[in-house]
Formats: sequence, C-alpha cells, structure tokens
Amino acid sequence: MKVLVTGAKGMIGSQVVKGLSEAGYQVIAVDRIAGEGIVQVDLADKAKLAEVAQEADRFIHLAALAHTAGEDDLSWERYQHVNVECAKNVFEVAGEKPLLFISTVDVFGFYDGKAPVNGNTPIHPVSKYGKSKAMAEEECKKVKHYTIFRFSPVYTETIKRDIQKRYYLKYPNIAYRVGNGTSFEILSIENAVAAMVGWCKEEPRNDIRIIKNPSPMWTPDYIKAEKAEGRAKIVLWFPRWIVNCGYGVLKTILGKNEKTYLINKAVHPLKSE
Repeated sequence: MKVLVTGAKGMIGSQVVKGLSEAGYQVIAVDRIAGEGIVQVDLADKAKLAEVAQEADRFIHLAALAHTAGEDDLSWERYQHVNVECAKNVFEVAGEKPLLFISTVDVFGFYDGKAPVNGNTPIHPVSKYGKSKAMAEEECKKVKHYTIFRFSPVYTETIKRDIQKRYYLKYPNIAYRVGNGTSFEILSIENAVAAMVGWCKEEPRNDIRIIKNPSPMWTPDYIKAEKAEGRAKIVLWFPRWIVNCGYGVLKTILGKNEKTYLINKAVHPLKSE
C-alpha cells in the first residue's frame, strides 16, 4: 500500500512518515518545503498534486497553518487558503480513495465543563485555526471514504509548547497551578502516530474520532517534574474560585472571543468520551 502524507516535514508529519515506513508501507511524503525523501508540492497546485498522487492508495492530510511562531501572515484569508482551500484540493484529488483528515479539538470552541464531548457533539469554533479546520471538516465529509481525527494537543519529548501553556505563565521559570491542580487531555506523538498507522489497516468508517492519551495530564505532576529539571523556579498558585469568578467577569465584559476562549480552556478543560 502507498500512503500519501501531506505536511511530511512537520513535527507530526515527519514522525508519521517514519512510522508508516517502519510498518511496511510505501510513503509518498509531500510538503511545500523541499527535503530528503520529500516530494515538493504546493497544495494550491491541484494539477501537480494530482500527478504526484496517482499511485497513492490512501491519503493522510496533515498540512495546515496551526502554530503562529515564525509566521508573518496570520490573517483569516491565509488560514482559509491553507486550511480550507488547499485541503479541498487534497480531498478532491483523493476522490474515492480512503482519506484521513487530521483536525483539532479546537473546533468545539467554548466548553462548559459538563457533559463529555464526542465526534457527534455540535461544534462552535472560536479561533481562526478552529474555524478553518471546521470548514475543512465539512469539505472532507464530501469524500466517499473519509475519517476525521480531532487531535488533542500534541507534544514530543522535545517539543512541548502545546502542553506547557497549560502550566507555564513564562517558560522556563514561572509556572502556575489553579486550585489543587487541573486535568488536561493531551496526545503524545507516539500515540498520534500509532493512531494514524492503525487507520491504514482499517476499512473506511466515515466517522469522526477524538484522539488522546489513555490518561490525562495532571498539572502538579508535570510541575514537579519541571522543578526536578531545574525549571519552574517560581510556581504561582491561584484559588480556583478566583479564577472562575475572574473568567465570568471577563466573559461578561468582552463576550466570547479568542482571548476569553484561551481562559475557558484553563477554567473548563475539554473532556471527551
């Protein structure tokens, strides 16, 4: 089986290419940036993508504008171009071949901390990233054989920015804890890769799944480990009731927007089935 992977040079893409190869699959590694073993393709060039994809049996679409570090243009137009229009090209090129689209739990938007969410829970994205991924999901559902994975925040042993913001105010010295601690759903790169490689063995289901670690992150444990490594020299403690009250006041004044959404993540961490 030949599996085409977009975003093959990224943090997740490079690891899934390796994982697929080790599992015995042939990989067509596609990225807009040239590299060893990489087929350089701008996903906006649908004709070239179609040419490269002719021999692919399955598609894993990872390429996206997600992290803002080092990015000059973070306009909605660019999010829409990269995460929706280019994704649509991949979906159309895939045709009737099985396709896995990597989305995000950010599509849920504000969470009230009550009932756990699942793949059928209505979504209300807030961030540009979440909104663009939600739009791409709708395009993906037009593919005959699709699967959508909504990833929890992904981390590696060396790249932990997506989880560090859950317990650091300023890395590496100033950490924070709310109440006795907070539980967050996260996803290791190993579990992310295992899920994607496992999908290649499945019959298409046309479903949406939330992908996360079996056990959540408990912030006091992570702060303790950071202190043991000489980081987190200052740990600020905030009573949970004060954080909840502050969040309620800010949401009343500012409404539901990207800034209050970030606080919502800390006050009501997403819980899924």
